[in-house]
Amino acid sequence: MQRYTISVNRDSKVNLRDLINRPPENFVDAVNFLIAEKGGLPQDAVLEFPTIGVLSASLTDKEAADLKADPRVTQLREDRRVTGSPLLPSPIRVAGEFIANDRPWHLDVINAQKCWPTTTGKGIRIGVIDSEIAPNLPFLPIKDGLSFNPSAPNWYGGSDFHGTFCAAIIGCLPTHPSMIGVAPDCDLYALRVNKNGSGRSEYLAAAIVWATANKLDVLSMSQWDPDGADDPHELPWDDVSRAADDYVKAGGILIGIAGNSGTFPKPWVTNPGRCSGVMAVGGTKRDTKWWDGSSYGPDDLAELESVEIAAPGYAVNSIMPDGSVQAGVGTSFAAPQVAGACALLKQVKPDLTGADLRAILKKAARDLDIAGKDAKTGFGLLDCEQAVASLLHV
Repeated sequence: MQRYTISVNRDSKVNLRDLINRPPENFVDAVNFLIAEKGGLPQDAVLEFPTIGVLSASLTDKEAADLKADPRVTQLREDRRVTGSPLLPSPIRVAGEFIANDRPWHLDVINAQKCWPTTTGKGIRIGVIDSEIAPNLPFLPIKDGLSFNPSAPNWYGGSDFHGTFCAAIIGCLPTHPSMIGVAPDCDLYALRVNKNGSGRSEYLAAAIVWATANKLDVLSMSQWDPDGADDPHELPWDDVSRAADDYVKAGGILIGIAGNSGTFPKPWVTNPGRCSGVMAVGGTKRDTKWWDGSSYGPDDLAELESVEIAAPGYAVNSIMPDGSVQAGVGTSFAAPQVAGACALLKQVKPDLTGADLRAILKKAARDLDIAGKDAKTGFGLLDCEQAVASLLHV
């Protein structure tokens, strides 16, 4: 049997439990179950997302074929895993010079420090949808956390660097000797979806649904499908897309990544970045040129499904679970910079909606290629200073 996500028309009032023949006790509320379960995802568990009209269930080939032909079903998709981006060897050479893993140079590129006399993201609640985050680091306080991966009992840990690395890019305090986040006074929430570097789309959807109910201001989701997009017009994943749409309607902004398939034969923007409720971020190098591993296109992809903005993604420095600094490569490390920028803006004007923030960031971005939007870097390079200034000079 293979696990699938099954979506229905949200306006059709279809009873999700009528779609497949399972005992009532097998149907469980996805969010609550994933938070509570610690022993892995049982094959017979049917995850129910009642607010977004989605099920996740293990199906036989016949059941899958029957559901595919069922007019009540809008999308039937085999389970796909998600993951983050890797570290680089240390030290590394970029543009002919060695880059020491000792300072957050990306802050200069995106003009973050220039905003701090005015705003540091104080009080803005940011959820980090990622792997575990190291606990008890004095320069990376976590307000609260949950694990949505049923094989991972806790939100915290140190075996996977990725969550700690991304969280620090957003909100590391200046008490670290050589690292500081884009929004160092924001409030960080750990929303764990990965174990051993890997998770599932259902875990992302559950984390987003929880964040909507708990009114988090910003979500940073550095996750992508490591197999890349199947075709240039692959459909957005309904479970994540619907959860993201609800979060945006509630006023939040969800920052995601384009993916790291730029050198693949199929380099297109990957899920979940191509969900319209997710603002997909592409990656640049230190010299602000496009990083060739960053997913892009196709050219005719709708704006809200394509790369919308870019930030440094190659050789970005941040902290490891032991507090040391290393460099990472991938759009995973570009997205948290944009999430931090959202916190800077929200502190200045707390009533900004996610849609407002999205528009402000794109309008303030610095063109990197052709004038206006392009497939690789969207509307251009993140410019925190210009975005904040646009609010102060209205």
